[in-house]
Amino acid sequence: MLIAVTAGKAAPGVTTSVCALASHWPRALLLADCDVAGGDIAPGLMTGRIGADTGLLSWSTAVRHEAGAAPAASALLSHAVQVPEHPMLGLLPGFGTAAQGASFTSATWERLAAALATAESSLGRDVLVDTGRLVGDRGCWPVLRYVDHALLAVRPSVRSVHAAQDALRRLRAELGDLTTVSALVIGSGPYSSTEVAGALGVPLGGELPHDPAAASALSDGVLTTGRGLRRSPLMRAASGLAQHLATAGVRGASVPA
Repeated sequence: MLIAVTAGKAAPGVTTSVCALASHWPRALLLADCDVAGGDIAPGLMTGRIGADTGLLSWSTAVRHEAGAAPAASALLSHAVQVPEHPMLGLLPGFGTAAQGASFTSATWERLAAALATAESSLGRDVLVDTGRLVGDRGCWPVLRYVDHALLAVRPSVRSVHAAQDALRRLRAELGDLTTVSALVIGSGPYSSTEVAGALGVPLGGELPHDPAAASALSDGVLTTGRGLRRSPLMRAASGLAQHLATAGVRGASVPA
């Protein structure tokens, strides 16, 4: 299964969400940081415990002469790092800077997309992708075309919904339709999650609470006790959503009633 979390320009919390979901994924998982503007998962979730010599760039160099998706997929784990706190979770670090992200050609993105799509059969792992914000014409659009499910992160505010509507227009233009897309509503506000999904015209794929303390631990590398983090509202909600997403296995899955 290949799932992506993406967003419009209002920065509603994609990286925090994918880290929380990955931490509770019930099966072996590869977490791929594909934010073309520069990845934040490695310095956040891994709190700077890994170097700059592994990840997307080293993988692309290693497989540049490989033919076919299977060899490229098999090489993914060689360029990923194990997350010590989560034995079934491997992280494929992203770009250190936007300039590095711009170095990926369309052909490289296509190769990566095909490799990630075959990871379940080649590696026995699901894949969760952080795409970052959809604000440019370049980036991981090929990956989004391969996904089984895309979660569009949005906060329940007029500004965030407006940004998400723009992202949906881009997604429809690139994907042809929105059958793989649902809304991931983050935090509380003047509108309910159901109202937000209705305004966007996509199913409600899940909800996560606004939890600054847990978010800082996941995305900013702020130290906290393991028990406190596990019991936080964000991590409890992410646990249930991860279980649902992993077992639903359908396009456009919505949260259970």
